[in-house]
Parts: sequence; C-alpha cells; structure tokens
Amino acid sequence: MKKLIVIAGIVVMVYLALNLFLLPDADAPVSASAVAEATQAEKGFRIGTADDRVAVYRDGALYLKTETLLSSLPKSDRVRLEEGVRVSSVKELKQLLEDYCS
Repeated sequence: MKKLIVIAGIVVMVYLALNLFLLPDADAPVSASAVAEATQAEKGFRIGTADDRVAVYRDGALYLKTETLLSSLPKSDRVRLEEGVRVSSVKELKQLLEDYCS
C-alpha cells in the first residue's frame, strides 16, 4: 500500500512539473484568431449573478435578473453561477432557469 502511495505521488509530481514547463508563456503575443474566439465566446447567453440573485446576461450585458436569491441555492450551484454558466440555446436557458429558480 505504501508503494502505491509513493508511486502515485511521483506520478502527480511529474505531471505537475511537466505542466509547469509546458504551459504557454503568459507574455507571448496573442493571435488574432484567439481574440476572435474570445469575443465570440462572450456572445450569447450566460447565467450568472447580479445583486446576490440569479441573473442572465446576453452578449455581455445584463438581460434578466430573477428574484431567486443565491443564498437559497446549494453551495455548488452558487459557485457555478459566480463563475458563469454559458448557455448554447434558448431551450437550455429555460431549462437551467427552471432548475435554479424553482
């Protein structure tokens, strides 16, 4: 059992070391396509928070603020909403709002 723990620890350390050295340089120039992709990702709907309530943003602007308080949701949902949940369709938006606000 101890050998398994040691081997797992070594694997994790090697993985972390490789990721540290293989990550792209933060000061490297950003390509135009990467900027275009980031701009495109901001379009559409995103469920997030506004004034401690569940809110919907459309194309980066506040679109709808619900009456549902974040404090009434489970912690995992609050964390997810604070990070923002991208929505790919109106149908998905309605379903998620029903889940969060019911």
